[in-house]
Amino acid sequence: MEERNEEMLGMPMSAQEITGELMEESAERAAQEDEELAASLREGIGMLFEDGWTAEELAALSQDEGVRGDVAAGIDLIRAAARMLRRQLLEAKAMQAPRRRGVPVTRSCAAGASVPENRIDAMSDAQFDAFSRQARAAAMMGKKVRM
Repeated sequence: MEERNEEMLGMPMSAQEITGELMEESAERAAQEDEELAASLREGIGMLFEDGWTAEELAALSQDEGVRGDVAAGIDLIRAAARMLRRQLLEAKAMQAPRRRGVPVTRSCAAGASVPENRIDAMSDAQFDAFSRQARAAAMMGKKVRM
């Protein structure tokens, strides 16, 4: 930098020299940014590993194009991983077949009369006497009596 200042005060610099210096400075900045990005990625991978991510899951994370795009856009690895998981969840949900439900079944018909639940309660006294005699006779013969 000092040489550059001296040259600027004294002699004019050529375009090639200026271009060379600018390229060196940009290369230094890019190398420093790459080192910072690598350190950030190492820290993020360490945090995910501590959270229980397996080596296979981390490998899949590193191969995911969405994660690569997010990291290139400046998003940290933890958020990129969360976005990947959310994308996978939405894709899995979209792939599921819609839940099918059965056809509704009619339990009682509105047009006809329903059968009373207890037939004995619905009998008259005469009908009950006749039923009682028949049931005793059938029971005496050893038959089962059903209602």
